[in-house]
Amino acid sequence: MKATLEEESTKVPIDGAQTVTIDAGQPWPSAYRGSQYSIVSHEDFSDPVLKWEKQDLKIFTEVPDGLRRSLVLLGKSGGYGSIRVTSDREILTKIPADDYKYVDQAPIDTGWIPVYVGKLAGTIDFDEVDTDPAAPSSGVKIWTGFTFNHGERWSVSHDGTLVWNWRDYRFESAFDHDEIVATYREYRNNAGRLYITEHGHIWINVPRDDIPADKTTEIGSAVRSWKRGAESRGEAATLRLVNRRLVATSRDDDPATGLLPVHIGHLSQFDTGQIPRAVVDDESYYQAVCEYETVWE
Repeated sequence: MKATLEEESTKVPIDGAQTVTIDAGQPWPSAYRGSQYSIVSHEDFSDPVLKWEKQDLKIFTEVPDGLRRSLVLLGKSGGYGSIRVTSDREILTKIPADDYKYVDQAPIDTGWIPVYVGKLAGTIDFDEVDTDPAAPSSGVKIWTGFTFNHGERWSVSHDGTLVWNWRDYRFESAFDHDEIVATYREYRNNAGRLYITEHGHIWINVPRDDIPADKTTEIGSAVRSWKRGAESRGEAATLRLVNRRLVATSRDDDPATGLLPVHIGHLSQFDTGQIPRAVVDDESYYQAVCEYETVWE
């Protein structure tokens, strides 16, 4: 199914053990997070395109139907600029406060206001990069989607809690995720990050020199299987993305010592499919997140 914006409401947990229903176009009352894309003009395309980017790596595709129109109506000039897509497929963006007609509903009335645009229906097709691969039915695979700026970035704390971090802010999920955490710990002994994409896939960083002994064979098999398959099918983009991840996570820029991007499964396979939802319990976060259109994690 072609990617489309659906202007439907969504439910968001907030501080005080409450849940609010947010309509498309209203201010976003939670952590500004998710896969990072932008709508741009490019000399190789006659129409605006959706771009995924990491430094010199750039891949373009069609903008989801209806998205630019909604962004223009909300106050985003020309419908261009950055968006986020959460693990519940919510599309978020930021609108300049002076151009946003619902600014009176936002916790902050200056800067760039985080706004809920609607939900993503269908799959954004990036051609050579599959962002919705088959989840492993048993064991793990090497993650072959985008290895940067893709998915909500969560951390597994030492006490087994899922936490969303940004700068000095630390917001826990509204729910328990015991099965996700337990699976994470099967492959990584220490606290660290995991990523959850808009299609519900979960991938983690696994240090090659600290793989639990009972998982060494499984991880090694996953690496060999991925590499053989990618090379035989000529999947240059996937090979480049994984290699770039290994280099970026290595202390000496050597892919042999980098962290492996490991696909541990799909949200539907854990905790009855419960999606992690960050609860903002510090109002100063909204002031900080409104300073710029793009905030780096």
